[in-house]
Amino acid sequence: MPRNPVDRCNVSWEDRYGTTASGNLSTHKTKECVSNVVTVSGLAQINMHFPWVGIEDFHYYHMKCPYATEANMHYITDKTPGSATYWQAIDVSGEVANHTTTSGMMIRFSRGSKHGWLCVDPNCPYYQGTASGSIKGRPYFYI
Repeated sequence: MPRNPVDRCNVSWEDRYGTTASGNLSTHKTKECVSNVVTVSGLAQINMHFPWVGIEDFHYYHMKCPYATEANMHYITDKTPGSATYWQAIDVSGEVANHTTTSGMMIRFSRGSKHGWLCVDPNCPYYQGTASGSIKGRPYFYI
């Protein structure tokens, strides 16, 4: 998913490319904002449930889980064919919980040919099976 083009325009040359304006390649900046967004100390707890997830899976521009209190929007889309609310936004603000391990951030993930975002926080109500329509042990996936 593309980044917001406005964000790209509002940074200096050095922040955007990790170089000086004269072209000196002094540093190569990658994932410099990870510690500001994700609780790094919670990685061990994540690995108990999702051993394949590493700190490199969390990037600055990822979105937040709608079941997290840290998110600004708490809406999901009903993708069940034949449902009365098919493809409508459903408010889940009554089912949110603190995502203490990931600060509510989701990782980029692919399920076959479907690319999207996956919540890997063990405290997520969707993962725990307490959210409506969720299956215990299955993390929330957003396309």
